[in-house]
Amino acid sequence: MTKKREEQYEKNLTFMQPDVWYKASDLMNVLGVKETRTKELLRALLADEKFVDDGATKGKRYKKVDEL
Repeated sequence: MTKKREEQYEKNLTFMQPDVWYKASDLMNVLGVKETRTKELLRALLADEKFVDDGATKGKRYKKVDEL
């Protein structure tokens, strides 16, 4: 993972509050990146099990996984 990607990854994790659902557009605004880049980061966060999604095809939302 590149340094910039790692910073964006951490920024998402820091911004998101547990038990709050976010749309990709919410995160896009926080990071100041385009939709394609935001979706790449979301896929990485899902793969690392840091986020879960609501399973929707359209209007998908994401939530931070509670860390124990």
